[in-house]
Amino acid sequence: MGIQDRDYYREGSSFLDAWNRQGVTVWLIAVTCVVFFLQYIPGSPLVAAGRYDPWLVQDGEAWRLFTPMFLHAGLWHLFFNMLALYFVGTRLEEVYGRTEFAVTYLLAGVFAQAFYYLGWVADIAPGNPTVGASGAISAVLVMYACNFPRQQVLLYFVIPMPVWLLVTIFIGLDLMGVFGAGNGRIAYFVHLGGVVFGAIYFLSGVRFTSLFGSRRGSAARVVPRLRVVPSDAADEDPPPPRSSPGGGTAREGGPPEDSLEKRLDQVLAKVSRDGQGSLTPEEREILFRASELYKKRRK
Repeated sequence: MGIQDRDYYREGSSFLDAWNRQGVTVWLIAVTCVVFFLQYIPGSPLVAAGRYDPWLVQDGEAWRLFTPMFLHAGLWHLFFNMLALYFVGTRLEEVYGRTEFAVTYLLAGVFAQAFYYLGWVADIAPGNPTVGASGAISAVLVMYACNFPRQQVLLYFVIPMPVWLLVTIFIGLDLMGVFGAGNGRIAYFVHLGGVVFGAIYFLSGVRFTSLFGSRRGSAARVVPRLRVVPSDAADEDPPPPRSSPGGGTAREGGPPEDSLEKRLDQVLAKVSRDGQGSLTPEEREILFRASELYKKRRK
């Protein structure tokens, strides 16, 4: 569960705030689904203008390395890609942050398609026109398996296995397909391009938002309605803790409420910027204390 879903993070929410809390994964799915239904409008030029075609890429239509990831060949093609994206993407957002995950997903799709194109140029890959987000999905699956290798998943919704094994099976099937043992309509080279991208990304430790210098700019857009602490109040010393009937102090072992909420705002901003995986044990303790405090207020 993302930090934006926690109860104490919510204030009076607008419709856009509610959508924003869903994360960038839901937005990617929504955009892809909208494009899918638009491409089936009679006379729609989307597929002809956006599908991957190596001959047209060679002629300079470089956007065809990007646009295929928002087009799909059928409802089941769309369903399984978006299902995988939802379960994997929402978790990876917590690790890498929203902006980083969005940039990585989009670049993975371009890299996978370019990998296919280079294979065609080298005369080791077919030149079939293709559509689909499978290259980007393969990349995020590899990233997920590297981050959570022992996470249990269900193959065909029935057979339990660790995610690293499932991804290994998929890679093996793609390799078999490349050597002619699979369905000729599936772009196995695109899948393998995604695998290569995901592995390089995880092993290198690179962060694209850091390279582009956009981390600070993205945080303010992502975090909705953080509590603002006036500068004069921030400089004041916190009031002494109240005495409890037993002679102790209230909230023993933790910071006063005002101080806790101030630190909570900082932790929430860090989660939105860098992902939940960047938190220290002390910062996780602040989230826990804030959650407990909010529950007591509601009683």
